[in-house]
Amino acid sequence: MLAIPLLATSVLTVLVSGWMTVMYLLLRHPSYGEHAMVSGLICAGAGCIAAGGWRGRAPLRATLAVWAVALLALGLWALFGETGDDGWVLIAGVLFVVEGTLSLTGLVRPTASIGTA
Repeated sequence: MLAIPLLATSVLTVLVSGWMTVMYLLLRHPSYGEHAMVSGLICAGAGCIAAGGWRGRAPLRATLAVWAVALLALGLWALFGETGDDGWVLIAGVLFVVEGTLSLTGLVRPTASIGTA
């Protein structure tokens, strides 16, 4: 039952973080390189989750679990930290919190999520 919401949020996260990566590279604001790298890593992790990596072997799931915790922390920081008044920060923050939570749930309980024992 977790697969459909996880796939939906992962695809949305790929779209949002991919767009952010392109915008950082095009606009070249201060620290654009670091921001583009972070958003690119978010995009790559969400793409891996969307491709079914949350059901993969233990080393992949462990790596994605670290990614999910970092994404959840980034989302919480975006929502409650001093990030300015940009509306996209709030949208991305909510999306990252939901994606991180769903990813962790799928990664911690992969056998229950795919219906195998």
